[in-house]
Amino acid sequence: MRVFFIGSVQFSKKLLEVLLKINKIKVVGIATKNKSNFNSDHYDLSQIAKSHNIPYKYVKDINSQIIIDWISKLKPDIIYCFGWSSIIKKKLLNLCPKGVVGYHPTQLPKNRGRHPIIWSLALGLKSTSSTFFEMDENADSGYIINQKMIKINKNLYANDLYNLLEKTAEKQLYEISISYLN
Repeated sequence: MRVFFIGSVQFSKKLLEVLLKINKIKVVGIATKNKSNFNSDHYDLSQIAKSHNIPYKYVKDINSQIIIDWISKLKPDIIYCFGWSSIIKKKLLNLCPKGVVGYHPTQLPKNRGRHPIIWSLALGLKSTSSTFFEMDENADSGYIINQKMIKINKNLYANDLYNLLEKTAEKQLYEISISYLN
């Protein structure tokens, strides 16, 4: 299966590393950002791309025609988008046979939007979820592919919850990717 990967945060790095270990998956391209004024956990994926000889681009507008044409030439079967803070539009959503899979660290459809980990803690929620979904034209609103519940201990800090979500998501992504291969 040919995968195009979009991401620009530490979480993206972890999930990209999972994909690179799965036989029968070939990451054919990566869109990332060389810096971010928005994400405190920014991670430039170019070093991973270089070390695995994967084409990559620094992208400001993931929906630009130049980027869509580039992705199209790489002929991915599916796009994984983990850790990207902008809406993906219809043209890109419809580019691949298996669509675009996104991730959100909440119990979708609840708690959609920005800063979900902080909001889960600020609202005093007893649990949240690690959720993979089919992306559509709205924010965090597509069909849920895989969702795992995570209990929130009252002593957790945001970084602790981030790490729990990351470990859970790594296992989920492996399961999801293997199912797409069958």
